Amino acid sequence: MPLSTSSGMADLGTHQLFYKIRGQGPRLLQISGTNSDTRHKPSVYDIPGADSYEILSFDNRGMGQSTSPDEPPSMEAYAEDVAKLLAIVGWKKTAIVGFSFGGMIAQHLALHHPHLVERLVLCCTSSGGRGGASYPLQKLQDLPARDFAASMMKLMNVSHTDAWQTENPIEAKRVFDMYWQSADATLNDPVKYAAMKAQFAARAHHDTYDALSSLSMPVLVACGEDDGVALPENSKRMADAIPGAEFHVFEGGHMFFKENPAAWPFIFRFVTGA
Repeated sequence: MPLSTSSGMADLGTHQLFYKIRGQGPRLLQISGTNSDTRHKPSVYDIPGADSYEILSFDNRGMGQSTSPDEPPSMEAYAEDVAKLLAIVGWKKTAIVGFSFGGMIAQHLALHHPHLVERLVLCCTSSGGRGGASYPLQKLQDLPARDFAASMMKLMNVSHTDAWQTENPIEAKRVFDMYWQSADATLNDPVKYAAMKAQFAARAHHDTYDALSSLSMPVLVACGEDDGVALPENSKRMADAIPGAEFHVFEGGHMFFKENPAAWPFIFRFVTGA
C-alpha cells in the first residue's frame, strides 16, 4: 500500500509555510536548520524506519518554498510559525525533533507552548546566554557561495581539515556537494539570501538558558563530538539545565544524524519512549 502523503501551503496571514506530511504511526515534527529546504536530498523521509512515523516537515519562513513577511523575525516569531502550522494541520500534540537553528526554534516553542510538545529532541544546537552560543554564522554571510560552503564544511565537522580532504577526495566531494547544494540555492537567490540573514540576526539574540529549568516534558539533547558550530559542551550545559534530560554524544559533527547510522534509531527510540 502506498504511503499516505500530503503537502500544501499553510496560510499564516502575513506569509505562507510549505509543509509535507508522510507516513503512518506516532506523530513527529521535524524543525530543520539554517538554509534548509524540504526538496533537498536526503530528507527525513529517506531515513530507514521513517515510514513507521507520521512525519511533518516544513520550510521555515523565507526558505525553500515558504514566503516571508516584511518585518524582521525574532526567535519567538519562528516558534509562533510552528504553533500556527500545527493548528492548521490539526495536530494538537506531537514529538518534536529540532536540528541546529531548528533546535533553537524548538526550545522557544516548548517554553511558550509546552502543551504542544509530547517529547522533545534537541540536536546540534545551543541555548545561548550562560549555556553558550553557537558559532556566529553571520561572519560568513558575505562570502561567495562556494567559499561559504567550504567554510561550513570545516565548521560542521572539525575533522574535515584540508589534510583530510586531500586524503579522502571522493568523500570530501560528497560532503562538499551537500553544503554547496544549500549555499548555491540560498546565497545566489536574493530572497533566500535575505531570509538567511534574517535567521542569522534572530539567532544572535537567542537565549533560553535561564528558562530551560521550567521544561517538564521528556527531553533528549544530542550532539556530535566533532561539531564546530554547536560545541558539545553547549549541549551538556543545556541538558544539565533541563530537569531529567537525557544527554548523548555521537561520533560525527554538526550533521551527526546524517553521518552516523546509529543516530536516527536512537532518536526514534526516544520519540516512542522505548
